[in-house]
Amino acid sequence: MNEFLIYALCLSGTAVAGGVVVQLFGERLIRHLNLILAFGGAYLIGLAFLHLVPEVFISAAGDSGISIREAGFLVLGGFLLQLILEYLSGGVEHGHYHPASPGSGFPVTVLLSLSVHAFIEAMPLAGGMHHDHHAHAHVHMHLEGSSLLLGIMIHKFPVALVLGGLLLTSGLSAQKRWMGILIFAAMPVLGMWAGDALIHSESMDPTAIIQVLTALMIGILFHISTTIIFETSDGHRFNSRKLAVVIIGMIVAALTL
Repeated sequence: MNEFLIYALCLSGTAVAGGVVVQLFGERLIRHLNLILAFGGAYLIGLAFLHLVPEVFISAAGDSGISIREAGFLVLGGFLLQLILEYLSGGVEHGHYHPASPGSGFPVTVLLSLSVHAFIEAMPLAGGMHHDHHAHAHVHMHLEGSSLLLGIMIHKFPVALVLGGLLLTSGLSAQKRWMGILIFAAMPVLGMWAGDALIHSESMDPTAIIQVLTALMIGILFHISTTIIFETSDGHRFNSRKLAVVIIGMIVAALTL
């Protein structure tokens, strides 16, 4: 079983698991996700600072790919992109949950926003897979694919729970609810496929492609992680449990070095 299939099963399985958990235990479970979200946000920001930022900017300082300034603009662009996506989704990406009104219909805008986020978020994973060493021999950048995969999974599970809760409270049929969950579950796979196709495109520099995709992702993760850390407690205030979880999440990220 190659790495692409393993990554695809992990990400899609995480999204489907979120839908199953909501179906079994109801949307009340979503209201108790603060600590899981805080751990995931801390892990993601630790991953960004310890892995992704050094990789992108050290690589950009080399002779191939994009420049350091271009990398900075792309990080800023990813941050802005996530801001727009969260405007459309209502903040579902970082755990904001507002039950849908019965009969409100399918939450197309929310699903579209989450799908775009999941698609872009998974694209850099193609640079962390090494199923074709010869094709990647000239790529002067190495991503820790397994660490990034774990971070996305930790983040994706609560998002799938929130999406499942919205679909459940909207009064939709089981068929339509699962259609929404499966569309969301398919997006990371499509994102990895698109990223892999771009990296292996002979008309484009694979190093630059990985740099661009990763820089955009850094901006997205900065927005997601900081929002999660500072907005997942009552009154947006820290408590001792949340502080401990955030520290643990950052330590776990450091241990992946």
